[in-house]
Amino acid sequence: MDTTDTNSGDRHDAGSSGPAAAQDPAPHDGHRPPVSTVVVIAAVLIPLVLFAVVLVLVRNVSDEAAETAASEPVTAVSIPAPGAESEECLSLLESLPDSLGEANRVPFVEPAPPGAAAYRLPDAETVVVRCGLPAPPTFTVGVSLQEVNGVQWFNEPDPDPAVTSSTWVAVDRPEYIAVTLPAAGGTGPIQDLSDALSAGLEAVEPRPAPIS
Repeated sequence: MDTTDTNSGDRHDAGSSGPAAAQDPAPHDGHRPPVSTVVVIAAVLIPLVLFAVVLVLVRNVSDEAAETAASEPVTAVSIPAPGAESEECLSLLESLPDSLGEANRVPFVEPAPPGAAAYRLPDAETVVVRCGLPAPPTFTVGVSLQEVNGVQWFNEPDPDPAVTSSTWVAVDRPEYIAVTLPAAGGTGPIQDLSDALSAGLEAVEPRPAPIS
């Protein structure tokens, strides 16, 4: 007798299983993914680049302001200069160089004092040359002189102790020539002016006043 297997419809393939279970997510170790190296570098470099650009702009503005100040005309008062219109002074003013040391020649604010030339240092401090002045009142017999490039100079003291600039007077030329320069002006202006005086004006014997 044939026997019918009533459980045949309920058979399942031995290799099959129930519906696929959802896979568990990847293990989580509690750390965020690492930040990209490019992002880190950009975050560091961008502020530095912006800061450098700002510094360059500020420096350019400062340099332009300094250049403008260093070329401004000089205001100077007129003082007695009886020999300012002499042939020697007129010749000297025409032959003065465009620069004395680091100071560049600039015009005066009108009216310009007679027999004078103006210069400005890079920091806008002024150097003023005057020709045809009277003899310095303190230039008397026995005072010390300083020779620079063949020219004898007398340091004329200022009666005001608060004044920091110095005035030197060339006393061995046909006319007295004075140069007033700031304390930080260095020796360049006097050296270059001495060269101009040696080349353009004949040397004479100094004429100090007798001690009264």
